Amino acid sequence: MNDFMNEKKENVVLSRIEDAVYKQDRLYFFDFYDEAMQAKIEMFLQKNKAHYVLDGGFPDAARKKLCVIPTDWISFIDPKKDIDWPMMAVRFPRNFAFAHRHVLGTLMGLGIEHKCIGDINLDEDECQVIFDEKIYPFLKNEFVSIRGRSINPQYFDYQHIRPFALKTKNLVITVNSPRIDAVIDRIWGISRQTAEAAVRQSRVRVNYTEITKKDFSVKAGDIISFRGKGKAKIAAFIGKSKKGKIQIQVEKYL
Repeated sequence: MNDFMNEKKENVVLSRIEDAVYKQDRLYFFDFYDEAMQAKIEMFLQKNKAHYVLDGGFPDAARKKLCVIPTDWISFIDPKKDIDWPMMAVRFPRNFAFAHRHVLGTLMGLGIEHKCIGDINLDEDECQVIFDEKIYPFLKNEFVSIRGRSINPQYFDYQHIRPFALKTKNLVITVNSPRIDAVIDRIWGISRQTAEAAVRQSRVRVNYTEITKKDFSVKAGDIISFRGKGKAKIAAFIGKSKKGKIQIQVEKYL
């Protein structure tokens, strides 16, 4: 049932995007999408030879908004400089204990839909939430606490969104083959049986596309998403061990 509902929602989104591509009369902005949906959108737009930009406020953002650009505009518009993206950011100090789930839970508890929320980034000192500018008036009045503790939010326009760099840990794993089940086994320290089950249960994506065959082979540059565990990038195949096993350099997202 969940798969059916998700597919239905995706088809609605793609239908709206197709309508924007057909009209070609102005810039059309859409919601924030996760990487999996972005991959489907890009495939659809490239198939239709449409012009578009995805932006999440800073280069390493995961959740991004879509802007569909009329073909006639491409000759005189710089997508990186000339688009006034309808997104903002709110930042506040981390002067008490909270995590990503607490921030998202608070926002959803206020009735804000996830599609209106971009990345939620935290470091030791502060938290930043990127959001659709249309919810700014509501957010300014209602987003005043997390976990029952007051926060001191400050709001910023698109031009002043703070970039957050991805945090990764470099690993070198050794496997008999580059099969997806063998690779996630080594990256996340799980049993081969658990890895195989995760693939069967559709918990594993490569480049944000669902993988269901355990013998799928990864290659350099692939990004693996493992629901419930995290993400990792296959940085490079660096050679073979003395025993002839394949050595792979991995960037594991923290």
